[in-house]
Parts: sequence; C-alpha cells; structure tokens
Amino acid sequence: MIRKLLFGACIGGLIIGQVYEAPLEQQAKEAKLWQNTQSSNDTTRARAEGELLKLAKNKGISNSSEAEAIYKQILAINPNSAPAHTRLAEIQLKRWSTTKNPIDKESGLNHLSKAKELYKQYKVDFYVQKLEKVEAQVNKGTPGYAWDFPQL
Repeated sequence: MIRKLLFGACIGGLIIGQVYEAPLEQQAKEAKLWQNTQSSNDTTRARAEGELLKLAKNKGISNSSEAEAIYKQILAINPNSAPAHTRLAEIQLKRWSTTKNPIDKESGLNHLSKAKELYKQYKVDFYVQKLEKVEAQVNKGTPGYAWDFPQL
C-alpha cells in the first residue's frame, strides 16, 4: 500500500514537472538567448543566434507562425542572417503555395533574393544554386512540395 502511494506521488511529481516546470525552464532559456544576442562578444551573439535558429526550426514543425516571429526577431537584430532569410522565405512561400496570397509570395521572394545575395557574399555557391532553383520553381508555378530549400 505504501509503495503504491509512493509510486503515485512520484508519478504525480513527474507529471507536474513536465506540465509546469518544463515550459518555465524553456521560457527562461529563450529569454537568456535573446539577451545574449545583445552581447558585445561576437561569439556569444553568433551562438545565441544559432540556438534561436534551431529553436525556430523546431517550432516551425508544429507552429509556423511562432517560428516566423522568431525569424523576424532575429532579422531585426541581425539583418544579414542568411539562414533566417532562407527559413522565412521558405515559410512564406510554402504558405503562398497553399493560400495564393500575393503578399506572401512577394515577401518570400524578397527574403529569398536577400538570402541568395548574402550567400554569394559568403561564397556558399551550393546554397546559392539551390535558392536559384527554388526561385525558378516558384516563378514557374511548381507546387510547394517539390521545392528543395537548403537544409541549414
């Protein structure tokens, strides 16, 4: 009997920890990352941006609007973030392919061309070629599922 009560208390504690404490811990981690993007140390800023890009990519799987907001915040801090421009273009163009909202297409193509320009500056020709191919497919009207964005 005591074992069952103890076992139940342990399981209850685990559930409460997952439901209540894990989201608070995640929020604190995100706040720290955003704070680190303001650091004077280039390495700290770059690492924080990289972690935020990963976070946005993971959120994009289940909530593209939340991921889009993170990418926009990253671009507000660092307008020369090629990965953020690439992912934002991907979200907006894929949304355009289903909704046919011309604003999404225009904005997505703008982010795509900015990402291409930045990758050319960084001399990452492979990404430039992939983005040019996606741009051609978008302009031809190829369905969104056939687009092959670079996996950053």
